[in-house]
Amino acid sequence: MGPLTDRSSIANRLVGGMKKGVLLVFATILSGACLYGQMGSPGHGETQAIALHPTNPEIMYAGAAKGFCKTLEGGNDNWPVYGLDTFSPRVIAVSQSNPEIIYAGTYEMGIHKSINGARSWKAVNNGIADLRIRALLLHPQDDRIVFAGTEGNGVFKTVDGGNSWKEMNSGLFDKVIRTLVIDPEAPDTLYAGTWHGVYTTEDGAKNWSVDPDGLYDVDVRVLALDPTDSKIIYAGTQPRGLFRSMDGGKTWAAGAEPLTEHIESMAIDPANSSHVYVGTKAGVFISKDKGDHFTSAGLRWSNHAWCLVFDPKTSPPTLYYGGVGGVLKTINEGHWWEVTGPKIR
Repeated sequence: MGPLTDRSSIANRLVGGMKKGVLLVFATILSGACLYGQMGSPGHGETQAIALHPTNPEIMYAGAAKGFCKTLEGGNDNWPVYGLDTFSPRVIAVSQSNPEIIYAGTYEMGIHKSINGARSWKAVNNGIADLRIRALLLHPQDDRIVFAGTEGNGVFKTVDGGNSWKEMNSGLFDKVIRTLVIDPEAPDTLYAGTWHGVYTTEDGAKNWSVDPDGLYDVDVRVLALDPTDSKIIYAGTQPRGLFRSMDGGKTWAAGAEPLTEHIESMAIDPANSSHVYVGTKAGVFISKDKGDHFTSAGLRWSNHAWCLVFDPKTSPPTLYYGGVGGVLKTINEGHWWEVTGPKIR
């Protein structure tokens, strides 16, 4: 009886454990389904851009399929639409000195500007030959100076707050602009990620150059500068993963164990610049050693992580994701993501 009882007890425990495992898997699938259902369309739709208020962490902006969304309560007010309905803004730039000034770039309707915190908008496209906007940059010291990257006509610049634009493509042989970044310590230095590599200007976009021995002949989708050292630059590419430059873009190298996913977005932790996050078609990944090695940071169901943005005003810094599920956030390296919107109405 003893051995039989023991075997019976063991069997019961095994069955019980299997039931618990099945229930756990079921609960995980169910919770994921509910989370996805809460975030997806209908509602505001897919989010391609996120921007933050420079001083108030409760105010954020999102470019969604149904227009320009703004929250005054950290996402708890369900992100009402503030104009640009059906324009699908895909890039947003906010003035750091006057956050009432906002620029929004759209796919086919050019650039729109608000001077009252998104309560009203005005198209500002005089001189722009291509209304398919992929990138917007405000000069860190003068918000009248704005750079725009277009889908096929290169870079344009305004020095009068968008009243007029001038083409700035000297030396820019590839005019499919994917991304633009500006060196905050030397604002005349900009980097452009293009269909065929990284171009650099050191004179405010008057002249561009590309080094054939640098990161060339690769589709660069996103660029990011190390917040503690602007000479350290990261380039997210398709389909060759992440590259890093330690010398202001002169030379580039992949990590020790390169991430070969198609990279759509990138963000560097302002509290620890060794932590680099990338958004891919297979979810979000984190490197804790400046891009040498990567592990999953969640959202493996997401087939497009269009934008990743850190808010340095929060403690710890909050990482926001924009993509097919709206806007999510994490404060623990992606172990848990919380829905913030835009959500179903």
